[in-house]
Amino acid sequence: MALAGVSDVYSKSNELLNALLGINISESQLYRVTDYLGNAVAEDVMAEIKHQKLNSTERVYASMDGSMIQMDQGWQEVKLGRIFREDCKLENGTKEQGNIRYKLDESFYSGHLGSYNHFIPKFEASLGTYKDCEDRLVFITDGAQWIHNYLANRFPNATHILDYYHAVEHLTDFANSHFTDIARREKWVKAQKSELLEGSAQNVLDNIAKLRKLSKNVRKQRTKLLEYYKNNVDRMDYKSFRSQGLMIGNGPMEAAHRTVIQTRMKRSGQRWTPKGAQAMLNLRVLRESNRWSCVTQALSHAA
Repeated sequence: MALAGVSDVYSKSNELLNALLGINISESQLYRVTDYLGNAVAEDVMAEIKHQKLNSTERVYASMDGSMIQMDQGWQEVKLGRIFREDCKLENGTKEQGNIRYKLDESFYSGHLGSYNHFIPKFEASLGTYKDCEDRLVFITDGAQWIHNYLANRFPNATHILDYYHAVEHLTDFANSHFTDIARREKWVKAQKSELLEGSAQNVLDNIAKLRKLSKNVRKQRTKLLEYYKNNVDRMDYKSFRSQGLMIGNGPMEAAHRTVIQTRMKRSGQRWTPKGAQAMLNLRVLRESNRWSCVTQALSHAA
């Protein structure tokens, strides 16, 4: 019942159980069981994971980000973390614009509705024994200040990368506001992207700063963009990162929002209470982390 309830909305879960087992279970029953077990595994999502030993040169990627869900009180942010070993990255046999696409056969997730102070212990629990391999850790993030401050203080010897696509997105938004000539805009953005990939983030900063004849609104946007780049310039040496065979994009984290949160918790018309949202989130991160045994153990203890 809990697996059905965590996989789809309760009305559809009811239909699925009826179709497979011929058992009529009310939506309220599904909700009560799912919610109970979601709260029962609260300690499991706080327990440190003992990961398998890394290969000799293998690295571990880690990311965290926020995603909004609709609560009874309005939109609130769920903080989500994803961790995976480098050797879990497998080619999926297709290419897009000359780039090989990958899939991950194992990831570990953490999630919390509310303050990052309460999210961090859950994130570190999922990071588990990998915390002892700081020089093997690679953090790819979007440049949010709270994430930057935490990682700089907690893991100063890890590799820190600003997601390349976030860097480009901010640049493109600014260019769209400033350049009215489409051809000139595209040429300028292309040149800056090349500079970034060549590890010349400082050149991009200079190119942005020397633009003239900006409107008042665009000047404000430029100030924000320059501040964003300056705060992250040490994490934008993309040429060096790529030469080491490192990822520079945070696609796995973007995908995690969809697979862990949105497919179940961001459906049309849904509203959550804080307690109910966290219970569902506990189950979602355990299921997607291949740790559903924590739920069955909680059920056996209850029996």
